[in-house]
Amino acid sequence: MAENLIIANTIKEAVELKNSDSAFLAGGTEINRLGSYVQAKNLVSIGRIAELDGIAVVDDFTPKCHESGCCCKKGQVLRIGAMCTFQDIVESPLAPSYLKEACLFMASRTKRNMATIGGNVAIMRDDSYLYPTLLASGAKLELLDKEGQVFFKCTKHYLENAELYKDCLIAAILLPTSDIAVYSKRISNTAQSHAALTVSASCIDGKVRIGAAIKNTKLAFMKCLSEKLSESDMDDKQILEIINSCDGLEFKKDIYGSPEYKKYLLSVIICDLVRKAKGGRA
Repeated sequence: MAENLIIANTIKEAVELKNSDSAFLAGGTEINRLGSYVQAKNLVSIGRIAELDGIAVVDDFTPKCHESGCCCKKGQVLRIGAMCTFQDIVESPLAPSYLKEACLFMASRTKRNMATIGGNVAIMRDDSYLYPTLLASGAKLELLDKEGQVFFKCTKHYLENAELYKDCLIAAILLPTSDIAVYSKRISNTAQSHAALTVSASCIDGKVRIGAAIKNTKLAFMKCLSEKLSESDMDDKQILEIINSCDGLEFKKDIYGSPEYKKYLLSVIICDLVRKAKGGRA
C-alpha cells in the first residue's frame, strides 16, 4: 500500500525520484484499489508536468523502428501526452476514431476524466481498454530513462520487454497520422465489468496486426496469427487451430468461461475483425 506522496514539478525530478520502491502517479485510478497492479510505498506524482499533457500533430523525429509491430512512418505523427485522460482523447478533434472507441470502452465518465493513456499503458492490465488498439495501430512510445534521455519503442516491444523499462517514464504515445482503420471488440457482462476479452485488428500496407487483452491470461501482440492472416484468409476454425498451438497463451477456467470457450470466442472475433480490416465487410 502507498504511504508517501512526492510531487515532481519537472520530468528531470520525476525520473530521478523513481526507484524500485516507487511508482509514478498519474490519474490515480489504480492506487490502493482492491486487486491493484500497483505495489509501491512511494508515489511520484507527475500531474504538474506540462510536457506530459496535450495532443498535437508533430514532425516524426524518431529513429527508424525495425520492430515488426510498428506502423509509424516518417513524416508526421499524432503525439498524445501521457497525462492526457481518456476523456481528453474522446473530445479531441485530432484523435482517431478507433482510439476514441477504445477510450469509450471505459463506460464511466468519472473514470475517463481521471484515467490517463500513459497510466493505462504502464500498468499493463490483462483487461486493458487501450492496449489491443495501440498494438494493432503500431503505436510508438516516447520514453525517458533515469538520466533523462529520450528514446522510442513500439508498444509491442515495450510490452514484451517490460522489465527493461520498469523505471522509465512514458512521456507520450505516438500514432500514425495516416488514415488507417482499426477494428475492436470488447466482451464483458456489463459495460462496467472487467472485460473477459478485448481484441483489435488492422490491415496496414497488406500486413495484419492483432492485439488482444485476455483476462487472466495475458496482453498479447498475436504475431503468428498476424503473419498467417497477412498471407491468406482463414475461417474461424483455422484460426482456432493456430490459437491452440500458440506458445505463451495459457487459458484458464474462471468466471469468464472455460479455456475452450475463450479460445473459440477469440477465434470468432479475430476472424470477424480481420475480415473488416481487409475490407471484406463494412
